[in-house]
Amino acid sequence: MMAKKLLGDAVKEERLRRNLSQNALAEQVHVSLRTISDIENYNGNPRFDNLILLASFLNLPLDTLVPGKTEPDDPTIKQIIAELNQCSDEIKRLALGALRGIIAAASENK
Repeated sequence: MMAKKLLGDAVKEERLRRNLSQNALAEQVHVSLRTISDIENYNGNPRFDNLILLASFLNLPLDTLVPGKTEPDDPTIKQIIAELNQCSDEIKRLALGALRGIIAAASENK
């Protein structure tokens, strides 16, 4: 529950600082209103890709949103993150969509 509270408080604080409604934030980040509401009310378990989108849009470090270990052990994941850190937000969103497509196609071929 502690992690959910830290996450919800960080998102809500930054949203209010920017004078955004939950709906406006959801629209700008391209997540559902329910996702934002659940996060701010310490409910549910938001998807990691939604946390990435929120962190990027709100300029919050991931360790603010997810306390504890944020450095992955997998060298491939580290390389992907390093590459994405050099990209614009638009390219990150495109890369996420492409990654989802690759994973879906790979899952279908199993």
